Amino acid sequence: MAKANFLYPVWHDYAGIGANIDEYAPKNRYRADFASTDANTRFTLFAGIVNAIHQQGHGLSALNYQSRYGTTPLLRNAEIVHLQDVAKLVDWLNRLILVVAGLWPMLTWQLHNALKKQAVQPAIKPQTAWLNLAIGLGVSLILLLLIGAKAVFYQLHIWIFPENHQWFFYYQDSLMSTMMKAPDLFAWIAASILILALGLFSLLLFFTNRFLCTGAPR
Repeated sequence: MAKANFLYPVWHDYAGIGANIDEYAPKNRYRADFASTDANTRFTLFAGIVNAIHQQGHGLSALNYQSRYGTTPLLRNAEIVHLQDVAKLVDWLNRLILVVAGLWPMLTWQLHNALKKQAVQPAIKPQTAWLNLAIGLGVSLILLLLIGAKAVFYQLHIWIFPENHQWFFYYQDSLMSTMMKAPDLFAWIAASILILALGLFSLLLFFTNRFLCTGAPR
């Protein structure tokens, strides 16, 4: 998803981000004229943020746009510090993914050897697998609705980021928040990742039954 900039151009045009910029950028107390930037400039700046986050935060201070005052930095220091914290989190998650990816072949091989000892390896019923997944997602969604998505989002920030580092920014104070329509953008990104994950789950289920199991699913 990062390679595709999390589909930011789509969300900008169809999820209200462009309108959010038009409404709040003129009210920004620290930066002028961002509402006058074109869509391509905004796409480029968002891509710059994404790239910097995946480069340990390097390059954030170099992001700028043209205003009546000339070349204007996009981000203030507090925003840069927050995005550097995000970069550290992403780096940790990437390392975790590498560990899981490294263990996955070994676990798959062990599963294959265990199943080989059985005369007929039981296939995973797609209906059962999807039902279990649907139940898990349904319970998670109900809990999210009961607690409140925004409350969960804010609490995660409290747990994850340093106490003395600002992570909440009003639209009037932050072009970063304005151009992301935070936290709305993250909900769209999460939905996109979920759809991608469901596709990968479907492929995993197919290949597991195809290559590890000999019993036909019912």
